[in-house]
Amino acid sequence: MSVEIATTDSVLVTGAGGLVGSALVEELRSRGVETVLAPRRGELNLLDQQAVFDYFEQHRPVHVFHPAAKVFGLGGNTRFPGEMFYENALININVIEACRRFGVRKITALGTGCVYPESLGGSLLREDQVWDGAPHGSEWAYAQAKRAMLAQLVAYQQQYELDFVYAISGNLYGPGDLFDAENGHVIPSLVAKFHRALTEGGKVTVWGTGRAERDFCFSSDTARALIMSHEQLTGPVNMGSGVVVTIRDVVEGLVEVTNGAVELEWDATKPDGQMRRFYDLSKLQSIGFQPQFDLKAGLRSTYEWYAKNYPHVRR
Repeated sequence: MSVEIATTDSVLVTGAGGLVGSALVEELRSRGVETVLAPRRGELNLLDQQAVFDYFEQHRPVHVFHPAAKVFGLGGNTRFPGEMFYENALININVIEACRRFGVRKITALGTGCVYPESLGGSLLREDQVWDGAPHGSEWAYAQAKRAMLAQLVAYQQQYELDFVYAISGNLYGPGDLFDAENGHVIPSLVAKFHRALTEGGKVTVWGTGRAERDFCFSSDTARALIMSHEQLTGPVNMGSGVVVTIRDVVEGLVEVTNGAVELEWDATKPDGQMRRFYDLSKLQSIGFQPQFDLKAGLRSTYEWYAKNYPHVRR
């Protein structure tokens, strides 16, 4: 169902201090939305159901964007699967139930590309294929928690007519990310490693062979795509740049950003993760979305933001 976010509507963004949340807050405010609710963790603990209900009752958001999640990269997914599943499932249940209880007009929730079956990894992934097999083992717990969120949204739409968009995102990156060098997602992890090597010395060790392929989408482009989808689409929607690159391309881009001053080491004993994942973006492109940042510009913007804001960035 199409909706319009009026400038007088109250809009809640969960995870407002994070990568996508901060970009959404900036984009909504740039569009003239007067009331953008952007609570940080200290103000609203999404794991606490009663606190979530109290916040919704007090502020009565009309629209909700829900990118908040407990996230790790490949290393963290392997080490903390129980924590990953429990916290994400609980956060999503609380937020979606609050949307139902307090009459939210529409929720756009951020899923993840790892919900797709491992067996389809080499093909162009369509939104109707989410349930066609098991997700990749390296991201199983996170993927199943995000699948559960989609199941809840579909069930709530059927019983309560809660309108939703479930954004199935590619790999996202940009300013405001979680720059965990050991357990983070690939680009923020590499940005942190390159910066550390450049400022403190040492080499950058990259997991795997570099041959794995991904669609990386810059955070501000993602925010635009989410808002456009919220207003014009319903149900699962693939999100991405439409450009597939290798992890080696990312590494070479950061080598260029740092002027080749960092020594590299590839650790092929470590896993690559799923080797290929890319998306059919027909649904998103049908409403006119086109990214504004290519990989080169996005990497430079992200690295420069990190270098400027270090050591106060999230890690």
